[in-house]
Formats: sequence, structure tokens, C-alpha cells
Amino acid sequence: MSLRRTSWVVALSICVSISGCTLFKKSPESALKRIKAEKILRIAIDPTYAPMEFDGPDGKPTGFDVELGVAIAQEMGVSAKFITMSWEGILTGLVSGGRYDVIMSSMNITQERLKQVNFVKYLEMSQVFVSRTTGKHVKTTADLSDKIVAVQADTTSHSAVQSAQKKGVKIKKIKAFQKATDVFQAVRVGQADVIVIDEPVGLYHANKDPKTFKVTGHAIAPEPVGIAIRKNAKALKKAIESAVSKLKSDGTFKRISHKWFGTELGKL
Repeated sequence: MSLRRTSWVVALSICVSISGCTLFKKSPESALKRIKAEKILRIAIDPTYAPMEFDGPDGKPTGFDVELGVAIAQEMGVSAKFITMSWEGILTGLVSGGRYDVIMSSMNITQERLKQVNFVKYLEMSQVFVSRTTGKHVKTTADLSDKIVAVQADTTSHSAVQSAQKKGVKIKKIKAFQKATDVFQAVRVGQADVIVIDEPVGLYHANKDPKTFKVTGHAIAPEPVGIAIRKNAKALKKAIESAVSKLKSDGTFKRISHKWFGTELGKL
């Protein structure tokens, strides 16, 4: 989940559901028909990315993406079922044709990923620096010099920090974690000096624990985020595009954004 979440990790994945794989491979355009028949849209998320997607107090998935995913499914006349996945395997799981139909987990649209899947864009997000409230604040990329930087592995944030290092910023160390929650814990306990992460996620943790965290600057300008769909599921892509458009035009998207962020996401 920075802007989220990004770089493609090439890996082979064993299909969890043999019958599901067979169905997707034999009949690529049957995805939407099957969803309509079963009345279930299976959505994969990495539930470590509050407030976008995370496990609520009752153990059930919640967050902006989750609530929007429910609304998209309802607009399509079906119910949403959320499949929790680790970030490093989530895209491979979709491409291999396993347990879920789409990914809706704050995933950036990149040229590399577009070679593997199609996307329905639904928002743009920038990335920010999150520093400890006390101590020296990181406001620009140059301020990363001599700092230990925490990022979620295989994300846009991770790539951006690596790129800054290659361009000559003397970063002391890059610490990459599989879970976004571990990124904040690293700064909390002093294992890292600063975090680079999506703006809504940084703001969420800073508001939740202002004694520890503070958003201190913008790292990367807004980038597109989308719902990932298999390339052969064209009818499903069209149906989701229609649902997203309707939810934006009728005010649902804005209402959900205000619930979670106090403003319309993409305009933070």
C-alpha cells in the first residue's frame, strides 16, 4: 500500500484454487458472468495499510478502499468478498488466476505493471516524509542524507528512496519492511529516522499518534492509483469503470473520502 506500492516482483505462484484457475484460463471473458452468477466480487487487499485497508477491531477488513470496494460491488449488483494477501505476492496471485478477481489495495499504476495487468484508475495520491515529532525533520529529499529511511518493500516509496540514493543522496541505510505497520514501528522504537509513504497513510498515523509522528514534507507528487484486473477480463474492466464513474458522479466517492480523511482523497 506507497503510492504505494509499487514495483513488480517477478515470481511464480502456485494456484490455490485449481477449479478457479481452470475457469479463468478456459473462458477469459467469463469472469464477469461468473461474478454476476455467484453475486460475489472477490477483492484482494494487503490489510496492513491503514486507513486505506486494515483489520478493524472486530477483525474484519475496513478502510477507505474496503468501503469503496463494497460500493463498487453494490453498483455492479453483487457483494464484495475481501481476500487478504501479503503485498509481495498480491499481483502474482492475480496474474496466475487464483482466488480473487481484482486487487484494490492502493496500488500505483506503473508502466511495468501495465505489461501484466489492466487498471481502472480511481484516485491519485502523493507521498510524504514522516519524521519523529522530536528531533530534526526531513522536509526534502536532500534531508535524507545521513538518515536511516524506513519504507515498505517493493513499493513506489522504496523505489524513490533507492533512486535518490543512486543520484547521490548519502542515505545512511534503507530499511525495507514487508508490512506498512512495521515501517512505523521502526521509527517509533528508533530503528529508523524517517518514513516515506503515501500521504493518507502518513497523515493517519500522525493524527493517531501525534506525540511520535509528524508529516514533515512531500516526497513525490501525486501519482495514479488503480484497481488491477487481469488483461483478459475486458468485460469486468468495463463494468468496474462504469461503477467507479457512477460513484464519483453521484457523490459516493466524495462521501467515503470525507468519512476517512475529512476531505476528498486526491485533494489533500
